[in-house]
Formats: sequence, C-alpha cells, structure tokens
Amino acid sequence: MSVVCEYCSNQINYHSSNIDLFTGKKFDIYFCDHCHIAKTDLDNNFDFTSYYPQNYYGQNGKKFNILFETFISLSRLYRSSYCYRLFNRNDVKLLDVGCGKGQFIHFLKKKGWSVYGTEFSSISAETAKKKVGDAAIFVSNDLDQLKNININFDIITLWHVLEHLKNPRKLINLVDKKLTNKGFVVIEVPNFYSLQRLIDKNNWIHLECPRHVTHFTKKSLFNLFDNKKFKIIKSSTFSVEYGFYGMLQSLLNLFLPVPNYLFSLIRSKNAKINKTPLIKNYISFLLSIFLIIPLLFFSIFFELVSVLFERGGIIKVVIQKK
Repeated sequence: MSVVCEYCSNQINYHSSNIDLFTGKKFDIYFCDHCHIAKTDLDNNFDFTSYYPQNYYGQNGKKFNILFETFISLSRLYRSSYCYRLFNRNDVKLLDVGCGKGQFIHFLKKKGWSVYGTEFSSISAETAKKKVGDAAIFVSNDLDQLKNININFDIITLWHVLEHLKNPRKLINLVDKKLTNKGFVVIEVPNFYSLQRLIDKNNWIHLECPRHVTHFTKKSLFNLFDNKKFKIIKSSTFSVEYGFYGMLQSLLNLFLPVPNYLFSLIRSKNAKINKTPLIKNYISFLLSIFLIIPLLFFSIFFELVSVLFERGGIIKVVIQKK
C-alpha cells in the first residue's frame, strides 16, 4: 500500500509502525523522502474519541505523580520566561493554542500580559479558566474558530500542537491572519530525525500514534512557512522537559519487556495505562531499578551530543512575521 503526499503529490511508502499504549492498536507511518515529513495513516473520518479516554487526562487534568507534575510546572515557568525575553515588556497580547491547564499563560498573565488560550479538552479548559478567567479560554476542537477571535496577537505559541493535526498548514495560515507584523510564532514538536527515535524505532515515546498524526523534521517544519512572510529567528533541538526523558525512555526500551514502562510508572493513580501482564510488569520494574541510574547518565550524554548535530528529541523554533 502507498499514499500520496499532500504537499508534493509524490507517492510515499510505508516507513514504520507504532502501537498505541492505551488501546494496544497498531498504526502505520508513511514518510515522504522529498518533503521529509511523516504521516500516521488514518481514515479521513477517523474517530479519535476512544483514543482520549478518561485515564489519558487523569483527575482534574493531572496525568503524572506529584514529583513530575511539579517538574512540569517548572517547565511552564521556563517557557514563560523564554517568551517574555522576546519582548521584555508588559503590553503584549499572547494566544496559546492548545493551552492545556493554563499554567504557561498564567505565569505570563502575572507579568502583565494579556493572555488567551484555546483548548479542545473540556477537562483541561476548566482548570485553565480558574487560572486566567473564563473569557480568556476558547473551548473548541475546531481550530477554524480562531478566525472568529476578534484580536490580533503579538505572539502565538504552539507547544506540541502541530503534530496532532492532519493539516498543520491550515493552522499556520490562520496564525498568519491573527499575528501582528513583527509578531512571533513559537513552536515545539517532536523531532522525527532525532537520535532517540533512531535508537527506539517503533516504540519511540513521542510517536504516540494515532494522537500524533504528523511527524516533523526541521525541514518539513520550516516548509510550512512562506519565507516571503516569515523569517526564522531561533531554532534548536534541545529540550530540558522532553529531551533527556525521551532519550532515557528510548534506552530503557532496549532492555525492558514492556515498552515505555517509565512513562507508565510516573503517571498518577487515576491516569494509569491499561494493565500489563504481571510477570512482564514485575521484570520491567526490577530492571528499571537497576538500570535507571546508569542509563540516566548515558541519556544526558547522548542527548547533549545529539543536540550538537541537531538530532535532539524536540524541535523548538521561533519565527517572526516580516
């Protein structure tokens, strides 16, 4: 079987597969050698409902245990500081597409920014509204609704949003219309060309099919933007939040019988993934205890080297409208 690339219309062939951790179903991934972009093979009318079960979100949107929820909060603080430094002033209007629980925009609201967020999960949106106010959060699973927001923004952020979209260029076109001249777009997506994916192949934690529909390389991400309208300000494949963890999970997967066991282990009680066979679970737990410390050091080393060659786990890019 082969499919046609929506960007160049060339025929693209099977690349690899990924099994969804929540349902156990397998999905195929196709890669375009010309555009350097990969797609999860899904029907046009694919229903995602069963792939976002209650245990995917956890209770009150808390997916992980208290230690990792604290780490996530600190990473959102870092994101807010990163974006604030692009302006170093308070009279800024921000739109965060896929704002989740609103931690990131809440930090910037406290700095005096006018912040807004969109979120398709009603569970996460309710938490975000408590942080920044009902009027600042737009709840919809239809990104076309962005055009109905009667505000132009100085910065629009897309933290791990584009990989969830079948047609990310459509969103970029909407972003173009809502962004002021000289405004910024900040994007993070998993790096399909990363060393951690090459190590882990089909079990790479950031494949996450079918929720991740589009899989980016740096070239394919840049190709979404018209270079007559936008210019690249910064780009990196370094991520404190996802980089080292992704590499550690990839290395553990080489030894553990349960793929992405660490991801399961750090999730909260109400967000646990479906049960694995007892023996496999027991072996994976024991191996994790013995291997996690030495592999942690290896993961830091490998990820830092990967970043030097632009093969880190995550692509982060700042793009400015001309």
